Amino acid sequence: MLHRTEDLHLARQWAEDLLDGHNAAKYYMSEQNFIAAFKVDNSFSFIVKGEPFYGHLYGDEAFLDPRCKDIAVIGSFQSPEFEVRGGGFQFWEIETGGASGPIELLSDAEEISELIHGHAPDSSVLPGDPEEIFWGGIRNELKELVACAVVVKWQSGHHVMASVVTRTQDRGRGYATALSEGIASHAHQLGIPHLGLGVRTGNLAAQRAYEKAGFRKLGSFTNYSRE
Repeated sequence: MLHRTEDLHLARQWAEDLLDGHNAAKYYMSEQNFIAAFKVDNSFSFIVKGEPFYGHLYGDEAFLDPRCKDIAVIGSFQSPEFEVRGGGFQFWEIETGGASGPIELLSDAEEISELIHGHAPDSSVLPGDPEEIFWGGIRNELKELVACAVVVKWQSGHHVMASVVTRTQDRGRGYATALSEGIASHAHQLGIPHLGLGVRTGNLAAQRAYEKAGFRKLGSFTNYSRE
């Protein structure tokens, strides 16, 4: 039987009950953007506002709102009405209390922007974003900024590490792991208990770095779009 709710509190409870330790949905549902959630047996789905709205589906029986245009799907969901667009997406999480490692707190917006534009121009967050909490970075022995990332607070109230960038010529040298550990450690000092993190499914090097830093994967997502 299909159950539907527009009550955010109830939707969050469904997500906790049905997704248990793999609840990436909690990061995306907020009072500002939540539209509706659905559950069928042990499957869960929701839609939120966003150009004009999008959704996540968790479980093989999850209900797909027919109004959706762009849908992030987890698991083995299939539909002849949709085709796969682009690559997959994963969401990871760390309990910050177990993290350790130093980072430099960054305040030079021009320096951060230069690193991002030169080596990860598709990054989602830039200096000055209203959701940013702090920027952290790693320098090499020449004092050059080789890696940076930002912690942001989403509308849901959860914190996410975003715009994780390592200079192209310095990748594979452990900077991403050290940066992630340092970011999580400083977040813990600020009283932030968990950090979320999004990464492309095909970015295996980044996934290995995050795993070494203590992150664990909550789920994998696939982007679908209507023809």
